[in-house]
Amino acid sequence: MSEPIPLEDLKGFNKQPLEDLRHGLDAKLYPTPKYVLRRLVINLLVETVLSVAVYNIYDDLSTYYQLLGPALLGGSTAMLAQSITQFVRRKLSYNKICKFLVWGIINGSFTVLWYNMLLERVDDLIYQIVVDQMVGQPFFQLIFNVLSALWDHGEITANTRTIYLKSLKVSYCFWPFFSILVFAFIPPSLMFPSTCLANLLWNLVLSKLG
Repeated sequence: MSEPIPLEDLKGFNKQPLEDLRHGLDAKLYPTPKYVLRRLVINLLVETVLSVAVYNIYDDLSTYYQLLGPALLGGSTAMLAQSITQFVRRKLSYNKICKFLVWGIINGSFTVLWYNMLLERVDDLIYQIVVDQMVGQPFFQLIFNVLSALWDHGEITANTRTIYLKSLKVSYCFWPFFSILVFAFIPPSLMFPSTCLANLLWNLVLSKLG
């Protein structure tokens, strides 16, 4: 499934010119300390190497245990996606990286099970895509928002529902098209790795919009 969208990635969705100006002024008035930049770059390098390494042995890991490969690849690419956002915004948060690691492991495991269930129980391509987007996408987004609320606040707040609906709305700008691609053209063995790559590309878009 798609990488669920944090609230901070939605705030500037319709205000990009103003946000670009503000970020430009902030960068000039409050330049990021060099040690923060170094850590941001190190995070990117380490997580990129880790993600590539896991991908190279993905089949072996999945052969050893069905969910081991998806869990590790999901976790490493989720961390990388968050680090990309932090690098673009020049804001370092190991707490968020850890949160996305946990989410990536959960998401990776359940996404593979979800794909397998759809392929086994739903024969029609159109139904696979519709069920994926009308059932899977809202469910996975909800799980992420609940996890995020518990991680950040220790409880599900009144704002969780609003954040969930905003996140889901934005996700439908991209993921239905990817769902068509993944079910129609990508072999089952590559569906989840392709989803991880799509998550990274989508995260780049969100980091610019945010």
